[in-house]
Amino acid sequence: MSIKLTGRLMAAALLSLTAAGCQGEESQPAEADALSAQEAPVEQQCVETFAGIKNCAAGNAKLERTEKGLNVTGLEKAANDGVSSNFAAATQWEQKAVFQDLAKAGQGFALAARDGNQVVSTIQVGIGSEPGQVTFHPQFTGTPGGSTYSVYVYNGGQFQGRHINRGLWFPMDASWYDIHIRFTPIHIGFRNHMTFGFNDPLPSGACVWAFRSATPGAFTFNFDGREVSGDYVEFVEELGDGHYPYTSFSAIDLTAAASALTIHSESVIRGK
Repeated sequence: MSIKLTGRLMAAALLSLTAAGCQGEESQPAEADALSAQEAPVEQQCVETFAGIKNCAAGNAKLERTEKGLNVTGLEKAANDGVSSNFAAATQWEQKAVFQDLAKAGQGFALAARDGNQVVSTIQVGIGSEPGQVTFHPQFTGTPGGSTYSVYVYNGGQFQGRHINRGLWFPMDASWYDIHIRFTPIHIGFRNHMTFGFNDPLPSGACVWAFRSATPGAFTFNFDGREVSGDYVEFVEELGDGHYPYTSFSAIDLTAAASALTIHSESVIRGK
C-alpha cells in the first residue's frame, strides 16, 4: 500500500517533468485529445457510512452501503484492492468486519495506518503454508531503520505472555482462522498508545495493532516452545533510541483478496 501511494507521487512528478519538457512542441491532433479524455482515470468512489469516517474504494474495489453496513466487492489482489478509511487526526481506530472466501485466493489481507501520505505502520495477515495457518507481519516506522515489536496475549483481561519478535513472519494457530475469518466478524484495532501510569508496560507513542475475539483461547501462539492462548492479541512497537513516536494518524487502508468484505462497524477516537 505504501508502494501504491509512492507510485502516485512519482507519477505526478514525472507528469510535471514531461509537461515542462514538451513546451513548444506541436499541438496534438483533436483525436489524441479525445483519446486522452477517454483514458482519464475514473474518479475515486467514496461514501460516508460511519460517523466521522469517509470510506474510499481502492484498486478495483466497489463500495455499497447496505443495512448491514458497508459492502466491498472487487477484491481480487491483496496488494491493491480494498477500502481506505479517512478521518480527522485520531489516536485510535476500530473495525468489525466479515470476509467472504478470504482463504480461497490464498493472499490474505493487509492494513496500513497513515498520517496524511506518510505510512506510520503496516501489518500483513497471510494464509500460511500449513492448513488453516495464519501469519502476521507487522512493520513499524517510529525507530530509524524500522522498529522491532512485541506480541502480547491476554485472556479474559489477564496477561498470558509476551514475546519479542525481530521482524520475522509470526504464525498463529489455525483455530483463530477457522472461527474468526471464516465464520464470524473480525475485530481489528490500531492506536497510538498513550501511557496511563508507571505500571503501564507499553511505551507512550508506540503504535499498536490489535485483534480481539469473543471466544476464550481463540488465539494460540508458540512463544519459544511454549504455547500461549488468549482472546486478545496486540502487536506493540518497541521504540528505540532516536525514535519518532506518532501521536495521531488520519487513515487506515485495508486491502484483501476475497469475494466480498462487509464492514459492520467502524469508529475512531479523535486526537486532542
